[in-house]
Amino acid sequence: MATIYSDTEDGYVSISNSNWATARDAATGSSYSSSSAGTIYAIRADVASGRGGTTYFLSRSFFEFDTSGISSNVESATFKVRGYTNGTADIVAVKSNQGSSLAAADFDAIVGWSTGSADGSGAGDNEGNVTKYSGEIATWNTSAYNDITLNSAALADMKNDDAVYICLLQYDNDLKDIAPTGTNRTGAYYANYTGTSRDPYIDYTLAPTVTDNSVFFGCNF
Repeated sequence: MATIYSDTEDGYVSISNSNWATARDAATGSSYSSSSAGTIYAIRADVASGRGGTTYFLSRSFFEFDTSGISSNVESATFKVRGYTNGTADIVAVKSNQGSSLAAADFDAIVGWSTGSADGSGAGDNEGNVTKYSGEIATWNTSAYNDITLNSAALADMKNDDAVYICLLQYDNDLKDIAPTGTNRTGAYYANYTGTSRDPYIDYTLAPTVTDNSVFFGCNF
């Protein structure tokens, strides 16, 4: 088994707005960080109501892994993310295409992501448009590493691409365009945490190399 750690340009992009569709379909976030050691709002789809009205909050986390050294088939891989405080958002890993330096404009840097249809009732559901790298993650340990099993699409990209980009976003509301009615927050640590004890990483195993050792003998009849 081998291990690759996330690049230090990993981090989150967030937005807040009084209108769900405006927030969810935004091309650019209102805040971001690629230098944070971790945040309790790594993946988020919240709504808050008060005297100032209703506000929706969204956060998506982005990660980059150097896979240039992988040239063989990958048999299995697990994306490991250390939890941090909150763990109420169901999440999913999808293929992203953020820049080499994370920026606010990477809020919608998700391969296949479509905007313009969000209505909070599912009209802008992107589940069928994106390239999912995992299934839905419905449980989250806030004080240990969480294992996200990567699927065949991710394994193929690990072999074929020099870098693999992953976005973690909230599944039930953000991905599927269902306006939240409560609090959905999941925290995570990033590569800027001191040392590597809480850094995101991928453990992977290469498929066995098949060698043809057959020997054929000629026969006279």
